[in-house]
Amino acid sequence: MSPLMNPTSQEYAERVRECVLAGESLVRAVFSGRRSSAAPAWIKVVVRPVLVHGELRWQVSRFDEEKDISKNYNADEIAAQVDELLALAFTNIHVETTSSRLEVRITKKGKPFLREVSLEEPRATVHLSHDREKKRILSLVDSAPYLEAVGILTKSGKVKADRQGKFRQINEFLRLVEETGVFVAGSTKPVHIVDCGCGNAYLTFAIYHYLNDLLRLPAEVMGIDVKAELLERHREKARALGWDRLTFEVGRIAEYRPAVTPDVVVALHACDTATDDALAQGIRWQSKLILTAPCCQHELQEQLSRVPGPAPFQAVSRHGILGERLGDILTDAFRASILRVMGYRTDVIQFVSIEYTAKNLMIRSVKTSESGNRRSAEEYRALKEYWHVTPYLEQLLGEEFSGRLAHASGSADDEPNSGFAAGE
Repeated sequence: MSPLMNPTSQEYAERVRECVLAGESLVRAVFSGRRSSAAPAWIKVVVRPVLVHGELRWQVSRFDEEKDISKNYNADEIAAQVDELLALAFTNIHVETTSSRLEVRITKKGKPFLREVSLEEPRATVHLSHDREKKRILSLVDSAPYLEAVGILTKSGKVKADRQGKFRQINEFLRLVEETGVFVAGSTKPVHIVDCGCGNAYLTFAIYHYLNDLLRLPAEVMGIDVKAELLERHREKARALGWDRLTFEVGRIAEYRPAVTPDVVVALHACDTATDDALAQGIRWQSKLILTAPCCQHELQEQLSRVPGPAPFQAVSRHGILGERLGDILTDAFRASILRVMGYRTDVIQFVSIEYTAKNLMIRSVKTSESGNRRSAEEYRALKEYWHVTPYLEQLLGEEFSGRLAHASGSADDEPNSGFAAGE
């Protein structure tokens, strides 16, 4: 791995351009993250090589909040497109080739940082199909015992008709985990994971299988829930699969005391303040990765009902359903903001399609520093003062959060603290 470098704008642009224009050795390039001072029109742009009628083209896919637009360019046209992308105010550039991985991060002040990694085992080929299927992490062959044990697969090896949505959800969850770059295949260092409020444990089993069987990482996974009978059924499945590092414990999230500090905290569809309990635990443990998909958010709703809201939003709050959705959005916005103040790179993303569940958001956070920067602190204070509320997560963290908030308020505002470079 090359050291983190401080290239000039011209130097990093030339390296990105060289990798993207390399043609068939390019796997893909992702431009993402937006500076508020000069935000590009697109949330993300992905460039990858494709074959069209047997000829090499570069497919450029541009994504905004509602749609994506893809167009193919030939060798004479793509250079201008790359120059245009480099001129936009993206904060993250991730370029993967058959032999290396290039990452560029641009601070809010426009300062570039570059890191390039040579792959130990270069990829032999690149999939150049024009209309390729979305990547699935779980193979119906390699993952069959696990998928059959959790009721996704029939004995004949086919996904059950009523479990197609769950199968997509599991794959999407693992893809979002993979995007964080936290796990390195083949590492011998044990990974400790806690799934808070694991419920039916589809994803508890999934992350155990992904890390231990697919990435070959020695991972120990603990599922926590209050339903003793349900957890006993999970234990039986784990024993049947021979998964001795997958365990379950009856208890409440806030009261759980792990023997080993968890590297990863997961809380998917844990209801109401259970999400905040899991976030508070993960923050206190300084877990490297925290993944939460909130279910319902009542605590802040009650606060909002007791205080006079900002006048412009009275037209929203007078309608029950709109006021409820606003409360949900604010709750998750506060959670994400608190995580940034506590030193986590955080984004809020769509977990699964709305057709499968209305509760389809995920808050994804990777620990990057002791505390956030000045901007993260200012954003949090402004949001709190505008709505006159105190989020439950702040109450749980108490002085630990107030101290970090004060520290972040006096820190430099240089490094971006949101968004992930990888991921299509």
